[in-house]
Amino acid sequence: MNTATCNYYKPKLKRLTEKRDLISLPNLEDWCEEMCLAFDRNVLNQNSSTNKTLHWLFNAYPLVLAYQGKTQESELFLHRVIAYWSDKFLQDENNQNLINLIDPTINLLRLYKLTNQHSAFKKLMSGTAIIDNTSKAKLGSISVNKEILGEKWNSLYVATLDETLKYYLLKSKYNEALKLKETIPQYYRGKNVYIEAEIVALISLEKFEDAIQLCWRQINKSTCIKSGVYSYRLYEAFKAMGLETKAETVMKHLISNMEKTPLDSLSKLSFSSCIIEEKKLSVESPLVKKTLNQYRNIQDEFNYGMTLCNLQSNHPTNHNKEKLLRMYEKTEYKILKNRIETLFNIKNKIKPTSNVWLPKISNYLNDFILKTS
Repeated sequence: MNTATCNYYKPKLKRLTEKRDLISLPNLEDWCEEMCLAFDRNVLNQNSSTNKTLHWLFNAYPLVLAYQGKTQESELFLHRVIAYWSDKFLQDENNQNLINLIDPTINLLRLYKLTNQHSAFKKLMSGTAIIDNTSKAKLGSISVNKEILGEKWNSLYVATLDETLKYYLLKSKYNEALKLKETIPQYYRGKNVYIEAEIVALISLEKFEDAIQLCWRQINKSTCIKSGVYSYRLYEAFKAMGLETKAETVMKHLISNMEKTPLDSLSKLSFSSCIIEEKKLSVESPLVKKTLNQYRNIQDEFNYGMTLCNLQSNHPTNHNKEKLLRMYEKTEYKILKNRIETLFNIKNKIKPTSNVWLPKISNYLNDFILKTS
């Protein structure tokens, strides 16, 4: 087998096996309106520890801020949420409050990684990480163990492992990612969260035969989208080796299968968009039409807009240009706005549209924390 490498090709670092339900990322103003209505309906005068709506709002609101590029505000709010749940636990020793700490802690890790605050990321991870198998971790200012968190311990373990692996791949610490296999329990070595990262590390280190064998093993044991993801990783291995014919054969088969697959989750839609971007498919492609239609059906402004940007980059049309420029005038998604500015070389940047619901949900949540702390 010809193993001449094409070092310019690198595998995608994003984990494609992440499970995501079909919940759209709509216009942020609409999202904030939904949050306000949910707060009025389900949060006022109700028990906060077990209130699922409050838990959702505390997790969704900093995400909205981050999408708008307000990363400092998002970080500050996450700190407030962590302090809120920590104080609640110290007051009533209800373990549900400790469980409520998991999501904002992991979200803070992700925000540190997003904003390149690597020292803060490593400091928080050193306290949160449970992959050293000590069966202990720190959430906020509180030490927890497997007994306290119960079945949620596994959720914390997987999230911590996932963020550690993403950080290693982002920083090109591929050997460190592979070494984790020696310390994590066998149960997690067989999970997609580790296996996909392992394949990316192997391809990046040019250990192609190992990567290919692992891809085939996962393709044969997986079904539907998971099998498709590992086919994509197989394509990347062949591509990195310079085996263009084999790579294209895999990709052709993958596209054909995706055209027949219902795009009934954001995981599948995101994967489809990944293929569209990689292969520079045109607007006439059945997969492109199917993907865009589903994004429109669920009113997913961000992913619809980003996919349109990819199409416009490779197959520009006046029709899509007009769509993107109209979207640019209204969207609050900073990444999407920046992408459109770059695509069309927009210099006189349009100011963000004024909104009503974001300030309202901000006041709701911050006042709630202040009054109930």
